[in-house]
Amino acid sequence: MRLKGKVLLFGLTLAIATYSVNKAISQEAGQAISEEDLALYKSGINPGEVFAQEVGGALFNKPMGTSNKSCASCHSEEKLKKVVGTYPKYEPKLNAVISLQQRIQMCQKLNQGVDKPFELKSQENTALLTYLKYIASGEKINVDTSSNSVVKEYYEYGKYVFNLKRGKRNLSCAVCHENAAGMVLRMQKLNPLGAEYNGIKGTNAAAHWPGYRMTQSKVVTIEQRFQQCMSQASMKVLPLGSKEMVALELYVTSLANGSTIEAPGLVR
Repeated sequence: MRLKGKVLLFGLTLAIATYSVNKAISQEAGQAISEEDLALYKSGINPGEVFAQEVGGALFNKPMGTSNKSCASCHSEEKLKKVVGTYPKYEPKLNAVISLQQRIQMCQKLNQGVDKPFELKSQENTALLTYLKYIASGEKINVDTSSNSVVKEYYEYGKYVFNLKRGKRNLSCAVCHENAAGMVLRMQKLNPLGAEYNGIKGTNAAAHWPGYRMTQSKVVTIEQRFQQCMSQASMKVLPLGSKEMVALELYVTSLANGSTIEAPGLVR
């Protein structure tokens, strides 16, 4: 009886300890992620993939505009996934380089007859982008940086924006992701955004965005991530879809050329 009592006491103590640990993990993580998303994460599911499939996939197949066509009406996923990794890309009709999000807007306006295409900051545009990147997972990043003068201009401008020190702290993308690569900032290692820089392995960042940010419990695009970095660095935040932002996206994506798309990513 005494032994049985000790076993019961040990079991009760273990259960309380386990409960306390799980509760602590839940509370700590809960500050950065919703309970529902935390449950998905613990079960090995990226909430961003659920968002891509359920929200983005539904929009991809939804007829819209005066044409009553869906994205699926014109594009097979098998063909579409081959071109996702080529954006940002030169668009002859605009004589400019555009992001995939802007391409979605063009299709809505010109091919579907949508009066007001989804805004770049909208959940709908983000969902469609995430779905396209999701179905392109396994394909290669392959953006053009030199086929004509406009593309070259965007690439060089993006490189300039990447290296330009701005704001109260006189920081640039390059200061954190090249000059300080390998160091730790706010409990996170600063990584190069390409395959490597000065022998330091990088993350090929563009291959993993859009990504699900656990600190925000939502999917964030690479341009939105740029904005968050700019805000944290006390820089003036560049507008989504601006020439500066698209050029920066082109340059950062070029650093990941040849890498495999694995999106949506799952990040802190």
